[in-house]
Amino acid sequence: MIKNYKQMAFVMAAIFAGSGAYADNKVYIEQAGSSNTVTITQVGSTNRVGNVGTGNQSKITGGSNTLTTSQTGDGNIIDYTVVGNGNTITKTVTGDTNQITFTCGDSTTGCTTVTSSMTIVGELNTVTSTIKGSNITNTLSITGDSNTVTQSILTSNSTSNITLLGDSNTFTSSMTGASGGTGHHLIAAVSGTSNTHAVTQSGSVNTSVSIVTTGNSNAVTVTTGN
Repeated sequence: MIKNYKQMAFVMAAIFAGSGAYADNKVYIEQAGSSNTVTITQVGSTNRVGNVGTGNQSKITGGSNTLTTSQTGDGNIIDYTVVGNGNTITKTVTGDTNQITFTCGDSTTGCTTVTSSMTIVGELNTVTSTIKGSNITNTLSITGDSNTVTQSILTSNSTSNITLLGDSNTFTSSMTGASGGTGHHLIAAVSGTSNTHAVTQSGSVNTSVSIVTTGNSNAVTVTTGN
């Protein structure tokens, strides 16, 4: 269901690219509202935006949203949900068998003025993000293979910037609680292989975490709040 003719042009272009040499590309968008801009570019085979046929399709609800998705390679999946106004979502995936699951709001809205940008280069990377609140910025960059990032940002005004360089790294981040008003903040730069990071930020006090690790097989656990 598409309620914006400009968006229909973008989507149809992506669907036509799924024929012939670019077989098995799929796009599904269900949109309600106005002033949204959607641009989708897929090159390769078995790419997909939204879990077509599963009942968990891509979705945009609200106004003034901007979504830009670009996939290059084989077997990539982007499944997103955007709810609210003034959102800018940019996803770029280069490589094979990458998967991004992005949820911005819903179950009583949330997600206003959110900027989320993800760039993935490599194979077999998995990213799961859950963002609900307002004025949240979420930036993620991954270069390497078989990395897994799971994020849950449920505190308003929280920010996150994670960079992974290497293979087989696991990074888990959770931000919950009311904080002190300015939210929780995370900056992490991980370089190496087979590192495991777990960061939990919660409670009624603003918290800031900065992590820089270099090397292999490091295990880092950070817990703040109460």
